[in-house]
Amino acid sequence: MPFVNIDLLQGKSPEYLAAVSDAVHEALVEGLGMFPEDRFQVIHQLAPGELVFSRDFRGGPRSDNFIVFTITDGLDRGDNAKKVFYRALVRNLAEKPGVNPTDVFVKMLVTPPINFSFADGVPATETAAREALDRAATVPGVRDAYTRAELAEAVTQLFRDNNRGPIVSMLRDTFLLKMPASMPYGGEFKGAEEFDNYFKRVVEQGNEYDESFTTVLRRVIEADDHLIAEISITAKGRTTQQSMNIENAWVFDITDGNFVSAQIYADTASGVKTAG
Repeated sequence: MPFVNIDLLQGKSPEYLAAVSDAVHEALVEGLGMFPEDRFQVIHQLAPGELVFSRDFRGGPRSDNFIVFTITDGLDRGDNAKKVFYRALVRNLAEKPGVNPTDVFVKMLVTPPINFSFADGVPATETAAREALDRAATVPGVRDAYTRAELAEAVTQLFRDNNRGPIVSMLRDTFLLKMPASMPYGGEFKGAEEFDNYFKRVVEQGNEYDESFTTVLRRVIEADDHLIAEISITAKGRTTQQSMNIENAWVFDITDGNFVSAQIYADTASGVKTAG
């Protein structure tokens, strides 16, 4: 995000159009903090009579070099950022390809991120959350609060990809993981390090109880003050060589934009054991 529509009269050279494209993109990077690689634009060249505009209303005089930029963004970047963008845009266009600032018209539209999908049918909310978590994970502890989409994405990566990095980077020292005492790995685990070590013991191949341990994420359910991860576990006992399939629900409690505790609820009565 954002997506840029550019409307101008036809007859401009490819070099002119390229310069206009560069000018608005560079202004977005400077003013709104866009990623340099986040570049999506459509340029519409219109015949005379298809671009109607006042030559002198609230500006001007406007010429046939008049350009309309429609910027659709998934976030409202704030008034100051928009002002920086406006100034950078007219400056860039004046430098190259030589557009007079009076010929530059801008519309800024804001729509929820869920209204964007960059590829593969994945909502932009998930894409943005994944990117934000990746950046935050490089320097753990730099953020105290996260969006609901980022929290859900961290849980998704934990169980879908066995990627503990995002969620571990979020956890505070007071976070508490509570596991039933009847489970082989039961007990309470406090803080990010103990949480990380718990998953190393249980999930990674070669743990002390299971020859194999596979987790399949069914879905993540979002509620007001918690997230629920529905998962299926298939494990093969190291000693018995028997397999067991168990449905689980992990409940993550949330306060002030971060995880404060988690607990597993395992439907052991439905476990199906077969010969290994």
